[in-house]
Amino acid sequence: MTFQQSHWYLKDLQYYYLDDGFKLVATTDVPCHLWARMTTTPPRKHALPSYRRGLFMQGDIRFCFVVYEDNEQDEAGDTLIHTWHKSAWPICETRWFYFVGTILELPVVSESPIFQFHFPAPPPEPPPPIEKIFIASPDNRTLWKSHGNWATAHNGIWGNIHSSWALPNASLFAGDSLTATYTFWRCAIDFPPLSLPATARIVSAEISLYVTAIYRTDPVRPGSFVTQGVQQLPPIGSDYGAQLPYTTVLGQADIFDLTLDTYNDIPFTDAGLAILDNSAKNRFSLRGQNDVESYISVPRYATWIKFHSQQKGAGYWPLLKVKYYPA
Repeated sequence: MTFQQSHWYLKDLQYYYLDDGFKLVATTDVPCHLWARMTTTPPRKHALPSYRRGLFMQGDIRFCFVVYEDNEQDEAGDTLIHTWHKSAWPICETRWFYFVGTILELPVVSESPIFQFHFPAPPPEPPPPIEKIFIASPDNRTLWKSHGNWATAHNGIWGNIHSSWALPNASLFAGDSLTATYTFWRCAIDFPPLSLPATARIVSAEISLYVTAIYRTDPVRPGSFVTQGVQQLPPIGSDYGAQLPYTTVLGQADIFDLTLDTYNDIPFTDAGLAILDNSAKNRFSLRGQNDVESYISVPRYATWIKFHSQQKGAGYWPLLKVKYYPA
């Protein structure tokens, strides 16, 4: 064998971190088959005597592994690229290794330098976002209208204010239905300004309602939607018609996913997060999918919910829950 046929050298070595270990990729100048000789024991250093100009000197430094394992490359045969995968590596453990190999299955004298590799601890879990909870104001009301003609009921300028918001019922309604007539319930609800730090980054928000009744017979259009509210405080009858053009969905839930006699969350969309106000009242309207999308349903259906108003008191308040990072 020529010198080149019996020697190799390491041209490149790359490390890739895995979840519980790492991958090594080595590149050599000629095809060969390598083993990574690895140990968790620091290499020992010792000096051998050498003869220089008639004098013996302890200057021939040697390094050796006391306890080690040989890890064969993943690829079969002689290659230019050599790969190793090492898993189940304890966090913060250090290992030392170097490479030995064969060419055409014959051992050769070439070896690499000794490398040291430390498997670091994974980055810490980010802290959970801060949650701030807001209680709806006492001005929460249900605006509703019912008529045998869809356009009259849906597009009407003036609506009625449902009296059930007050005690003893303390109830609000949101959604729509068709029985003998079309009925639309548009719940006007508002919350205080967020008053978050100027650098705050909101990651999620949801309106949480204590639901006491669910009417759901239309699995095709089951949405319970949140849209921007434009109501007066407290609302007046003309707010029913004023709400009609505001159809951007800020939050939504499937009415078939709601549960009776407990809090149910309606998560906000990105559009809903963007509209949250830090310095002014946050006004919303809770409506049914057919109402928001101006969809005229011919078969009879019911897609509406009843839930407690602010007047019911602690444990039943409508809530706005906002999660954020201060910066």
